Amino acid sequence: MTTTDFSSDAFFRLPSNSRYEEVIKHLKRNRSIFVLADSEGCLIIDLGSDKVLPIWPTAELATKWGAQEYAGFQAMEVSAQDWSEKWLTGMNNDGFCVGVASNLAGECIVSSAQEHQHDIQA
Repeated sequence: MTTTDFSSDAFFRLPSNSRYEEVIKHLKRNRSIFVLADSEGCLIIDLGSDKVLPIWPTAELATKWGAQEYAGFQAMEVSAQDWSEKWLTGMNNDGFCVGVASNLAGECIVSSAQEHQHDIQA
């Protein structure tokens, strides 16, 4: 898959594990990821026992995913370096998880920040 494929609906139709692998490859190429944020901060989804920060490889995918339920949120870019060096460390300390490239039905792989960091470095 190429970066241009990220802008198509085909990306959302990939199985969760394929979307996860594509985002890991994307980060390994030192490319930014995108989160959703509003004036109060980043979107964190409470799944009961887990607090999850969803991420996507493009602003377009993040915006499209959030359009219906999170209309007040905008895509915010996070560099690959900041993601690895700052965000994942902070998320690990705070006990937050990463939801990687959720599809339009809300399905994605959720991993701990530590597991996600390990996958990027592997």
